[in-house]
Amino acid sequence: MLKKHVKQLSFSLILLSHLGFLAAILYEKQQNIYVSVFVVLVIVLLLIRYKKTSLKAKNHDLEHVLTVAFVFFGAIITYVLSVSFKLSSVLAASLVGLVVSFVPTFFKKNNFIKGMPTAVYCGAFVGMTNVNIAPDYIFIALASVITGFLLVGTKDAFHGFGGKLGTLAFGGVTLAFFITFIISRWL
Repeated sequence: MLKKHVKQLSFSLILLSHLGFLAAILYEKQQNIYVSVFVVLVIVLLLIRYKKTSLKAKNHDLEHVLTVAFVFFGAIITYVLSVSFKLSSVLAASLVGLVVSFVPTFFKKNNFIKGMPTAVYCGAFVGMTNVNIAPDYIFIALASVITGFLLVGTKDAFHGFGGKLGTLAFGGVTLAFFITFIISRWL
């Protein structure tokens, strides 16, 4: 029962991140009626898709912990390559994705390892965050853990839909930014 609530919470967070992104577009381009109509149409289509997506809970406790760890790994490595080695964030994420894509060929019998590149590449999207938004490794760590939990929550959903990993990374970074913003206001 708890797993179903976690999945529903993850779906809600993804929906909020989609709506937040679309609201930011609408706010920025609010003087253009075509953008407003497009955003409203996309919101309606997203709501229809979320309503039709089924939630299937499976028990993968160890896999969940490792998935969060792999997202963290991908985010940190991408951030290090981007900030410390001065590679562009796109090149850093591409290198991480390329290297990790070969790991399943070495462990052909392990079914969990087949899904590991997905989690690491999701983390690579988190690691691509601009240094003006993510000034240090603590922020990247927080954003990657949040994104890892979002990835775990949507593990059995959105198969065959493009943009899942980037959307999850956007949601994780947005929530981490919101959390650090609130904490900085209290201090």
